[in-house]
Amino acid sequence: MADPKAPSGRRYVGLRETVGFIMFDVAARIPVRTNQEWTDRILNIDKGVQALTGPIATAWDIVNDLFVAAWVDKTRTRFGKFRPWLVFYPLYGLPMVLLTYALPYVFWGTDSMYMPKIILSLLLGMFNELTGTMSDICRTGVVANITPDPQERLSLITKANFFGFGQKLPGQIFTLLRDIISRNRSLPQLVINQQMRRLFTVFGIVTISISGALSLYCVLVNKERVFGSDAIREKPPSIREQVIALRSNRPLLMLMLAEVLDGFNINGQMGTYVDSILNFGNFGFVSGIPGSLPSYLSYAYITKLRAKFSTKTLWIAGDYIDKPIILAIYFFGMIKVKNPAKRARGVTYMFMDLIPMILAFSVQNTVAMTLYGCKRVIPAELRNECIDYGEWKSGFRSEGMTGVLRNIPKKISGVFGNSLTSGILKYMGFQTGLNYTRQDLRASKGVFAMATIVPVLTGCIVLIPKLLFNISRKDREIMYVELAQRRAAAAAVYAQESA
Repeated sequence: MADPKAPSGRRYVGLRETVGFIMFDVAARIPVRTNQEWTDRILNIDKGVQALTGPIATAWDIVNDLFVAAWVDKTRTRFGKFRPWLVFYPLYGLPMVLLTYALPYVFWGTDSMYMPKIILSLLLGMFNELTGTMSDICRTGVVANITPDPQERLSLITKANFFGFGQKLPGQIFTLLRDIISRNRSLPQLVINQQMRRLFTVFGIVTISISGALSLYCVLVNKERVFGSDAIREKPPSIREQVIALRSNRPLLMLMLAEVLDGFNINGQMGTYVDSILNFGNFGFVSGIPGSLPSYLSYAYITKLRAKFSTKTLWIAGDYIDKPIILAIYFFGMIKVKNPAKRARGVTYMFMDLIPMILAFSVQNTVAMTLYGCKRVIPAELRNECIDYGEWKSGFRSEGMTGVLRNIPKKISGVFGNSLTSGILKYMGFQTGLNYTRQDLRASKGVFAMATIVPVLTGCIVLIPKLLFNISRKDREIMYVELAQRRAAAAAVYAQESA
């Protein structure tokens, strides 16, 4: 029997393409994008409005996802299925991103309920969802199809995560400048917010431009090599065929169910807690320093772990290893501060005190980083396994539609979670705009709970579908041996007919 770790008997991706693949991964993570602080503080959009506009954006997103996936899956060019769309992304995607960064300049000084600002922000967000979906589907396809050898693909993903160290630098510089500006007590709050607006805009435009250049290089030098067992079909599979095939893809169904249940959770508000309560954007960087060494060492044993354990086991271990420590941090944070000097500054609970929280989360981060490599690599490989499993069971590959069918339920539940989270924050009296870093005690307690104990408790139910994910280590080996044989046969027929 053929070796399941190398069904092709050779390696496909050379040094040049490996470098391009690493740059491709860096390009996806390097942009400093708009986030919750942008919406709450810079654009100043009311939390109640956010809870209402979320479902509208999601309904649109579901519709455009289906059409985009169909377009991509039916694409047949000599350059591949996905690469052409990524080459032309700067023409249809980047202009709308640039317009988004212009919004706070056009509507600066308007209140949180100003309707023209809300409507235009929603429309731009919907268009960005369209182009973002196209980009995400094509990026996923390029990663899944760069090599037919699953072991080589895992190695590439691991290398991209390990050697792509430059991807964090722009974000770290951004958060450093963010803290310098936001924590400056000598400036009026209005001036601080104006400087924050400029910071978001400059970093957003510069990093998205660099990302586009790196992506273009990778798309030009890399190839799509997976000759699917359906490649000799006269017509691509219809949407109906792809939906029917989903029924036999139990791993994908379990992955979808896990993401759906996760979407119904109260969304973790760690970013909001760090920015609005502690007002220290570099919190993650500083608290993560002790875990730096374990995080890099964790890449060294990914291959050995995957050879010994199923992808499911590593998925669960990476997600849940630090959850007990997060629960302990919540109870520690709710201890009242007795120091009179700190209480005079408004620090009445431990969760408001920066240094103890850095130390507490340093412990959590160090434990989590022991499986950091798995958390970065395994989810991507999990998705690729589901795509390959679908081809194994149904006889054809449909990367685009698989991604969309997986994302639609997740987005429906996610909008519920987002709206519920925004509604709860609104009920607790969370302030946007100028008062973003001046929350009262009730809102502060709620944000801290939603950053720690709430997502841990509500996330326990997500463990059920993860346990039901049914690709064992043995099944995985058999699947790749059979797929290699089918693809070789299809390639031979295709070559004969093309001669």
